[in-house]
Amino acid sequence: MPEGSSVCNLESKVGDRGTLARAGGCYATIIAHNSEENRTRIKLPSGHKVVVPSGARAMVGVIAGGGRVDKPLLKAGNAYHKYKCKRNTWPKVRGVAMNPVDHPHGRW
Repeated sequence: MPEGSSVCNLESKVGDRGTLARAGGCYATIIAHNSEENRTRIKLPSGHKVVVPSGARAMVGVIAGGGRVDKPLLKAGNAYHKYKCKRNTWPKVRGVAMNPVDHPHGRW
C-alpha cells in the first residue's frame, strides 16, 4: 500500500486477524516502508507510532460510525447504562458534598 493511505483493522503480527485501529471512526496511517527489513511504520489513532511486519494485513479505509460520541446523552439513564458496562465512575459525588468521615473535603 502507498505511504499516507488510511487503513483500519490492522494486524500487529502476521495472522493475528487484526488488532489495531478497530473502533468506530478510527484509522491508522502508513508512514513509511522499510523493504530491507520487511517492516512498515504506522501512526495509530492515539498518535503512537508502531512498526509492524510488511506482511501484516489491513483493510483500506476508515471504520464507519465516526460521530458517535458527539451526540449528547440527554438523560441520566443513558449515562447510567453507559458507565454501568465500563466501570463504577458515575455518578461523581463532590467531596465537599460529603461528610467529614467520608472525604477530606467534607463539611459539617
